[in-house]
Amino acid sequence: MKEKYSNHLRWAVTTVCTVSICLIIFFLMFRSNELMAFFKKLSNTLMPVIIGSVIAYLINPLVNFLDRIFTKLLLRFKVKIQKTQAIALWLSVFLSMAVFLFLVYFLISLILPELYANVINFVSNFDDYVTIITKWFSELEILQDNPSLYANLSATLDKMLDSVENWLSTSLLTSLSGIVSGLTFRIIGFFNVVLDVVVGLIVTIYILFSKRKYTAKAKRFAYVLFKPQTANTVLTIASRCNRIFGGFISGKLLDSLIIGMMCFIGLSIFKMPYALLVSVIVGITNIIPFFGPFIGAIPSAVLILLADPTNLKPVIIFAIFIICLQQFDGNILGPKILGDSTGISALMVVASISVGGGFFGFMGMLLGVPVFAVISYLFQCFIHYRLRKKGLPPEHVNYIDLTSIDTSAGELHYCTPAASSLSGKPEEYVKTYIAEAPENASFSQTVQEQKAENPTKAGNQGKKTVQNKKKKKKEKKQNENSTNSDSKQDS
Repeated sequence: MKEKYSNHLRWAVTTVCTVSICLIIFFLMFRSNELMAFFKKLSNTLMPVIIGSVIAYLINPLVNFLDRIFTKLLLRFKVKIQKTQAIALWLSVFLSMAVFLFLVYFLISLILPELYANVINFVSNFDDYVTIITKWFSELEILQDNPSLYANLSATLDKMLDSVENWLSTSLLTSLSGIVSGLTFRIIGFFNVVLDVVVGLIVTIYILFSKRKYTAKAKRFAYVLFKPQTANTVLTIASRCNRIFGGFISGKLLDSLIIGMMCFIGLSIFKMPYALLVSVIVGITNIIPFFGPFIGAIPSAVLILLADPTNLKPVIIFAIFIICLQQFDGNILGPKILGDSTGISALMVVASISVGGGFFGFMGMLLGVPVFAVISYLFQCFIHYRLRKKGLPPEHVNYIDLTSIDTSAGELHYCTPAASSLSGKPEEYVKTYIAEAPENASFSQTVQEQKAENPTKAGNQGKKTVQNKKKKKKEKKQNENSTNSDSKQDS
């Protein structure tokens, strides 16, 4: 009776869950506008919390770095541990906020006046650019030999100029009148944005002060919801996601800042027009992996060309400089800062940027790589778990040139292609493996093993270099001591 009752209860729960999921999908399909409006209103309401959380996440590495330094300094002065932790946290948080606000003020005070001057200069010289372009077109030999082509181009150019003139005289004036009429609402909106930013900064301070308490509560809640082994898996995956997102975003921001400064220095040396405006465009678009340099170089080259359309030399110099700068970033600076923070291939980077940009625009192109890296990590753990449960080797190296697997004999059969073999003919060979599935194979155990086997490469390299330096120092000291003892004995 108990077994029948449990089976009926299981089927009832499955039916209720299936019907609920179908109703939710139906609601999402036919009530998507109301749902989007609800989430938009919710995001506008929680905008200060979102701003504060983002700023706190970006500043947190600097806070942790300063916290370690202040803790070491205070412990040297023999301050109590509790007071040391509190004082170090206060100093690190306020100093990090001061550095962040100073950088924001410095960038705004440096960029906005120059951007305003460049835009005003571009708008004021627009008529001169048009006359230069028309003169350049009229002096082309191809157009002089083809009067019909010249007539068509001149007609299209006249239409473009007429449309711009109509826009300046009608649309711009009406938009300006609309702006003046709605000035009160725009001022209110501006003050709302300022209020959100100020409240967001206050939220940032609260989050940074209480981050240990919040993380402890989240961990406790994970152990309340799940079994201890499952909770360990959740914490491991969350730590991995934090390492991927934090390392990628903070490293990419620092990398883009350095590239923007180097671009400004280089363009200033070559005396390029709109040096600061072009550097800002290159630095911002460099945040996007792979496609960022191309996205920023095209409008920048157009701006430089518009400064003097008859002279192509600055554009060629700029193109060569950008190519060299991006090669330096991709091969030297980027790997030095980012390391192997994502762990995905170049093809997956292109795919994640394309999908993220197609669905979510600029933010999708920016966050597509770390999100895809997290999904790839979870999928890799799942593959390892399933292969280990079947008693098969989980490493992908074992499946290169694989033709079949004999599970009864524990053999992997391979066939090297003729193009890859030394003899020029296909070569067949066999490898053995231990065909025993572990009894207690679980996804949680696989995740923990992945954590132990795959630490970050940058961390391993750093540890190795530190250990090598320590060994060299010890060897030098031993050699010096031996030479001193020998000299004493001789004397």
